[in-house]
Amino acid sequence: EKLSAYVETHFKTEEELRAALKEEIENYWQGQSRNQLQDQLYHYLIDETSMEFPAEFLKRWLQTGGEQAKTAEQVEAEFPVFNNQLKWTLISDKLIKENKLEVSNDELRDYMKAEVMRYFGSMSLGDDTSWLESYIDRMMKDEKQVDGSYRRLITDKLFISLESQVKPKEKEVTSEELAAMQHHHAH
Repeated sequence: EKLSAYVETHFKTEEELRAALKEEIENYWQGQSRNQLQDQLYHYLIDETSMEFPAEFLKRWLQTGGEQAKTAEQVEAEFPVFNNQLKWTLISDKLIKENKLEVSNDELRDYMKAEVMRYFGSMSLGDDTSWLESYIDRMMKDEKQVDGSYRRLITDKLFISLESQVKPKEKEVTSEELAAMQHHHAH
């Protein structure tokens, strides 16, 4: 019933509904394709960039440097992911600097606002959304929130920049083939 009421409210004809569904499906698959391209760019940069780290030192640090000590087995299991994360941080920071990428305070605020709105979804927030600005003000004072939002925004800008610098080859695949590609790697 709710879906029927939604459809009747938002679409006047069946053609309008079909066009909206087609656009929604196309947007979904474009997003999936973009994720796959970003995944390939990430792995290319990780695999093709040679960096040597002091493995034994880092493993000792992993074992004793956190809030809780880890076993040697835990460290061995976690080290490959940690090593790639460290490598990615250094690569991405260098590329961000080289490409002069920045995130402004306004972009951070807009991003946080969009996240809050997404959280509330289709719930009606009423006419008075003045509380939203003060809520965002509080979020902007939370270092962890700001850092997380900044990393997501700057990483998105980095991938947009990288995508503009490569010429991807288009390949038609089924949804199953695309899903298999996406689950092949773990970051």
